[in-house]
Amino acid sequence: MIRLAVFDLDGTLHDSSAALTPAITLALEEVGVASPGGGVVETLYGQPLSVILSSLVPDPGLRPAFVEALVRIQARTVSESGRAYPGVPEMLLRLRSGGWRTAVCSNAGRSYVEMVLSAIGLSRLIDRAEGLGGFQDKAGSLSGILASEKPGRAFMIGDRHLDFQAAKANGLMSIGCAWGFGDTSELSQADLVADSPSSVPGLLENLLRRSVSLRSG
Repeated sequence: MIRLAVFDLDGTLHDSSAALTPAITLALEEVGVASPGGGVVETLYGQPLSVILSSLVPDPGLRPAFVEALVRIQARTVSESGRAYPGVPEMLLRLRSGGWRTAVCSNAGRSYVEMVLSAIGLSRLIDRAEGLGGFQDKAGSLSGILASEKPGRAFMIGDRHLDFQAAKANGLMSIGCAWGFGDTSELSQADLVADSPSSVPGLLENLLRRSVSLRSG
């Protein structure tokens, strides 16, 4: 039986705050838009690009230039400042040695996902990496991963409400990451909450037993 652990990227595997906030701020400056400050940018982590654009760049005419600047700048800032959360590489190694397949499902574009995984040294620990692509939302992207992987059991691990909603839309149980960007109200939507990456494998085994019990019952 294939067991699949599907991870969000930013705020779950990738500690992106030191890389993305400066990239977004500099890209806004390039197109002449003031950065909102007050932690507004951080609340947008994990959101689709369309939501980020509508929130930060009110003038649709400036959005293509902003996106071009953001892609260019974040390639540099991720390379310089992006990093995996402490314990994440060890957690992924433990899962893979235990027979789990690993995947990433992100609201970002696939090129960003692959760039980040390479920059923070996780590419070799992820079996499948997908961005939003042609799907309308993360639930659709997750559905595509499940259709391709055909796991016997699968679970979603993330930090924002969009991760847990995507899991529920696909009939999956989920684990919330307390070290990410989601607040307590968002994490309450997950079935279980992990305090650290090292606790994720044990929680996945917990959910695996629960899912088998539910199916057998």
